[in-house]
Parts: sequence; structure tokens; C-alpha cells
Amino acid sequence: MFGWLKNNKETQEINDESAVIRVIGDRGSGKTAYMASMAYWPNANPDSPVQSIIPINDEANELIAQAQNILEQGLQLEPTDLDASVMDVKDYTLSITLKDRFAVFRSQMLKLNISCKDYAGEFFSDLIHKVGDSRLEDYLEDCLEATGILFLLDGTTHRKDSEYANGLDKFLMALDRSDLDGKHRRIALVMTKCEQSELWINRHKPKELAMKRFPQVHRKLQTWSQTTGGEVSYFTTSAFGMLGNQFPEPNAKKLSRDRNGTTSVIKNPRRWRPFGLVAPIYWLCTGQHHKELVKG
Repeated sequence: MFGWLKNNKETQEINDESAVIRVIGDRGSGKTAYMASMAYWPNANPDSPVQSIIPINDEANELIAQAQNILEQGLQLEPTDLDASVMDVKDYTLSITLKDRFAVFRSQMLKLNISCKDYAGEFFSDLIHKVGDSRLEDYLEDCLEATGILFLLDGTTHRKDSEYANGLDKFLMALDRSDLDGKHRRIALVMTKCEQSELWINRHKPKELAMKRFPQVHRKLQTWSQTTGGEVSYFTTSAFGMLGNQFPEPNAKKLSRDRNGTTSVIKNPRRWRPFGLVAPIYWLCTGQHHKELVKG
């Protein structure tokens, strides 16, 4: 949901539009870290278009607690549980306000009020290997209610491109069963962990990066967009960010790296500043790109 906050001397009008978002991706793609970092919004850049990010429900407040008590201590988040029924999946609601100087007209503030369900990574991998599982069917049915899909990929898992494409194919087939009353569904492919050097240097070219590292996934998304009228866009993000300006390095201490991706914790919590987290949310809500949001 998003609304324009129109201010003048006499009246204040708020127009809201609804946007329901589902977050999908493989185990370790950083879905919960993405949400927790966005909810906490540490060391906010004063030049950022984001004025504030406010949790609206208890689940969103839990995200902030996880960021403070786990991520900020240089520890790992617990993985999301797939055993819960789809009705018990946590639904995070946040209100994101952009500063009026970044609005189209002066004296306006843009509010993005989002409701995001964060599915466990097994949901996506099970799409590939399981057939007829009632729990998976429930999850897919729940996804049909979403107008926006955040599809997160650890940018270092490019060797799993064909697996992701197979799972995505089944997911997109399920999406095609639904009718959004004339509205177009949007899918944001978000490559995470872009503090890693091979991703960092290409962070400003997300579509080209996706085509290079995940060519089969890219083709699936483009075909879906062309045949259904849905919209697809590409983003690069980091939940941890970088250290230094002249010679930047990841603000991440690598624990492991293999075919399943990169596992890290925050290196310097005092200088923790994520980047690119709000840009895909803005696009999912408005259908427009915001160049300043890509920076932080």
C-alpha cells in the first residue's frame, strides 16, 4: 500500500493504494536479514531519500529486535521455519516515508506501507523436488494474493541457475492461475550480498548482472513478462553494506562459501549501513524507479 501525503495550509489528504508482497528465495538467500536490516535501518545516511521506516505490527517489531540482538552482535539469524502453516507465516508490516524534497512536487511526502510474508527457503527448493505436497499448495495459493513478489537470490549462487529456473517455472505457472482484476503483477529479482567484490563492481547494472550470472532465470522472467503482461525489474542490495570510501571493502566477515552461496556476519556493527533495500519496494509499490534509493 502507498499513499501520497498532500500538505497545504488548510488540508491534508492521504490517498492509499494496496500492495501485498511475498518474499521468496532459496535457503541462505538472505530474506530475513533483508527484512530485518530494512526494519532497523541502521546508521541511516543523511542524504538518503528515506526519512523513516516504522514497524506497524508486532512481527515487524520482532524484526528490529533480531537486528539489534543478533545481527548487530555479529551473529547469524535463525532460519525461517517451513513447518508452520501458511496462516502462521509472519507477515511484516512497515511504513516507509520518503522526504518531501525527493517527491515529484514540493511539500509532498511519499509513504510506502508494505505487508511482506517471508517464506522459508525450503518452500522454493521443494517446488523443484516435490509434487502434490499440500503445504506447498497452500503456500502457492497464498502467493496468488500478492501483487508484488520479491524474489531474492544470493548473487554468489550462480551455479544453481538451472535449479532456480526450474523452481521459478513452477512458481510462475501457479501465478498464472490467478486473476488480479486487471492489475499487473510485479516481480522484483533482487540479488543480495552485493557487498561481495564480484557483485559490488557491477551493482549499478542489475539487469546485466542478472543476465550474466543467472541467464536461465532471466529468460524465464522475461518470457513470463512478455506472455502475461506482468512486470519484471532487477535490483542489487546488501544487508550489511561496505566499509570505507576510497577503497571500499565488505562490512562482512565470511564464514563459508560454496555452491549454496556465501554465509557472512557483520564485521563492524558500528558502521553497519545497508544499501539498495528500499529501491525494489518502491518499484513494487509504484512501478517507478528511484535512482537515489539505489544508493542507500
